[in-house]
Amino acid sequence: MDGEGGEAVEQRRVDADSFDLPSVLAQLDRREPTDQRAAVETIRDTLDERPGDCVPTVPKLRALLEQPALEFHESVAYCLAELAAESPADVAPSVDVIVSFVEANADQPATRELLRCLAVVADEQPSAVIEHTATIADVVDRRSGYDDWGLRVIQQVSRTTPTAVHSALPVLTDALAADPETNGVPVLPTLGRLTRSETPPETLGFVERAIDLVDHDDPPLRRNAIGCLADVAHHAPAAVEPVCDDLGGALESADPETRANAAVLLARVTAATGRDLGPAREPLLELLTDDFDRARANACVALGHGRVEAAADRLETLAADDPASIVRERADWALDRLS
Repeated sequence: MDGEGGEAVEQRRVDADSFDLPSVLAQLDRREPTDQRAAVETIRDTLDERPGDCVPTVPKLRALLEQPALEFHESVAYCLAELAAESPADVAPSVDVIVSFVEANADQPATRELLRCLAVVADEQPSAVIEHTATIADVVDRRSGYDDWGLRVIQQVSRTTPTAVHSALPVLTDALAADPETNGVPVLPTLGRLTRSETPPETLGFVERAIDLVDHDDPPLRRNAIGCLADVAHHAPAAVEPVCDDLGGALESADPETRANAAVLLARVTAATGRDLGPAREPLLELLTDDFDRARANACVALGHGRVEAAADRLETLAADDPASIVRERADWALDRLS
């Protein structure tokens, strides 16, 4: 990503092949913006080939974010994001300052890079970001187009503490409604986890959007839509029951996670409602020979809840001989349901 425009800067950079850390740190400490900018550009030049050498500059870069008059915050933000990818633990102590900057500068180009930085840190250390979830959601809401890096920060937090993203529900719902194809991949898993949490959403208005995506051509989007609906089925099976007869294509998808997600969605709805498996019956029987362990296991559960007697022989074989313990256990459970 290119830095901000402006007049040419006097070339004071150190060649990347002879990166002199003490000299760069000294330049960053100077109060002259020209020197500081030259040091930041030296770091940028070095990041591609030797990012580890630049990690000690993180505290100095963080301090630059606290100088509001600087005209090269975007370059600073880029460096911090790249250094987070190299060593998230070294950037995590800077989270408070980074969040303060993006909150005060939601519409600035540097904020996108800093949200990328936060997403990388949250992937490795979600606890470092968790208390800032509401602020980040507010920043995402204020930015044009619902910044995908901001949505990913919230997604990463939801992996370990879904209740922490409850305040982000309106932003997540609006982002999905505004552009489901762009925002669905990070938003749908977050909404699913939130629905299964101790404080599920009071309304499930996003379900219709997720249902619209179960046949989408983009594999990650389709997979996450079905996974989200499977999570909703755990809490409110009636809300997703209308989609169950349309999952034949998902059960036969080339993507194994999509097949597994579709099977668990059917299992949960069938368990709660006692509905007939309908057109999903044959594809589920085929999944008993699937190469993906979780797809076979979830098919066993769905067929057990659906009391499909035609599955008995294959379930006996899986219960006795399948190499995956989870499949053997689920097949044995399903046989008990059929007996």
